[in-house]
Amino acid sequence: MNKAVTQPTNYASPREILLGTVVFDPDADMVAVVREVKGLMVHLERPTGLRWGAPYRRLRPGTEREGRQIRALAHLQRARMRGMS
Repeated sequence: MNKAVTQPTNYASPREILLGTVVFDPDADMVAVVREVKGLMVHLERPTGLRWGAPYRRLRPGTEREGRQIRALAHLQRARMRGMS
């Protein structure tokens, strides 16, 4: 028996987006963490330091799997930074 996986819907208002939330940006095809919501734009960041802005209407909440993905990426980035010291 296959279990259907449904994707979360996009945000209806920028007020729904909380700082630190994991979101998916389909334009960048990446998962990121919300760093700031300014008007209709949301400023996003990856654990690698990559930052960009996206209109809130394009974003959707990250799934549990995407949350695990961003945490794993953060763990890997911390390990890489320790190796550079």
